[in-house]
Amino acid sequence: MAKIIVIDDEVEICNILKSFFEPRGYIVKTETDPVKGLELVKSERPDCVLLDIKMPKMNGMEVLPAIRSFDKNIEVIIISAFGTVENAMKSLSLDAFDCITKPFDLNIVGNVVRRCLEAKGK
Repeated sequence: MAKIIVIDDEVEICNILKSFFEPRGYIVKTETDPVKGLELVKSERPDCVLLDIKMPKMNGMEVLPAIRSFDKNIEVIIISAFGTVENAMKSLSLDAFDCITKPFDLNIVGNVVRRCLEAKGK
C-alpha cells in the first residue's frame, strides 16, 4: 500500500484529501504544522507528499528542499491557492513532481498521485 502525507495548514484540505485517498487503498497521514509535517515525513518515509506552499512558520518552498536533503526518492506534489506560473516553475525547479492549484478537482489530484506512484513503480 502506498503511503501519502498531506502537509497543509488548512484542516479541511487535510480531511478532504484523507477522505478521498483512504477508501482507494492508500495509507494517509496529515499534518497542519509544516515543521511537524517535515518530522512526520522523516519518520514515515512516505511514497508521496502533498505539500501546500503558503503556511505559517515554514512555507512549502522551504519544506521541499528539506525533504530532498534527506530523501530524494520521496515524490512531492505542490498544492497551492497561489498558482502562479512563477510558483509552478520554482516548485518544479526544486524537483517537485507536479504543481496543482486550489481549488482543485479531486479526480485530477487522484490522477496526479497515481501517475506519481506509477513513476515510482508503486
